[in-house]
Amino acid sequence: MLFTALSCPQCGAPLPRQASWRTVSCAHCGATVTRSKSVVEAARFREARARVYAQACSACAPASRVVNWRAQRFRILAPLGRGEHAEVYLAERMGPLPQRLTLKLGYPETKPGVLAAEADVLASLQQSSVQGAAYYTQHLPRPMAAGVTDDGNGPEREVLLLCHPSGYWGSLADVMHYAPTGIDPRHAVWIWRRILEVLAFVHASAWTHGDLAPEHLLAHPRDHGVLIIGWSRAQPIANSSAVARDLMQSAWAVRALLCGGDDLPTLSERIPAPLAELLRRSSEEAAWCARAGARGLDEALVVAAREAFGPARFIPFNPTAAYCV
Repeated sequence: MLFTALSCPQCGAPLPRQASWRTVSCAHCGATVTRSKSVVEAARFREARARVYAQACSACAPASRVVNWRAQRFRILAPLGRGEHAEVYLAERMGPLPQRLTLKLGYPETKPGVLAAEADVLASLQQSSVQGAAYYTQHLPRPMAAGVTDDGNGPEREVLLLCHPSGYWGSLADVMHYAPTGIDPRHAVWIWRRILEVLAFVHASAWTHGDLAPEHLLAHPRDHGVLIIGWSRAQPIANSSAVARDLMQSAWAVRALLCGGDDLPTLSERIPAPLAELLRRSSEEAAWCARAGARGLDEALVVAAREAFGPARFIPFNPTAAYCV
């Protein structure tokens, strides 16, 4: 039988048998010894990580606007928009392992807690136990963290960090910019259906959005997807009128898409009658919306689309092309 004797590499003194499977201290010279060359002490690792992080930050910080939050630094890459309560940016967490994300930076005059409350709403929806949550939550913003800047320059500003969604081209307001006379009604069908699918999940999770303007609906042209953003006015469902408000707002957003964004978009003759009638009813009859709910409205939309266009088929969507008929 073979025996292995372990000795301290610094002084040669014998080590206890525990040195075979864990880090020990030499009783003679006090050296910390481990048998594995791949083990790194936590303190040394943190020191090395801090050095690399500082070098990475110093390399890119001078040429960019930087937001500091909880000892982390975020480099602003591009503006994405301006909302009621915050500026929205594409940003990158600085350091040896950079990560791109969406950063909402509250205005100096924004009421404290607004972005934190939005983060709470989104977190609640992401944790919903409603059937299909794993799919539907992909069409909602995913919060990472919220807090207050610690730049040390000027007033503190609220920050909301969100996972940056890939593939989303822009908002429906941007789509209207490229189609000032309205989009093809066939595209309005799938856009509205995607909105209603997510609203059905949101309402089943006991929340309402409250502000479904075109600016708060992002389009994914390739996959025919819609991401609902702008949750600062979201509220727990109090009654059916709150549900009806969401559904009516979705109908008005689609009407705006079809009519070029007029303040009171009219339903022109180029919109097939079944779709036009459903839009009129959904945008003007709150009681009917409350009774139908998002799923009932979606079922009615499927019937209207079949009457207007026949069997469903995929039509490529290019937001920058002219879709007027």
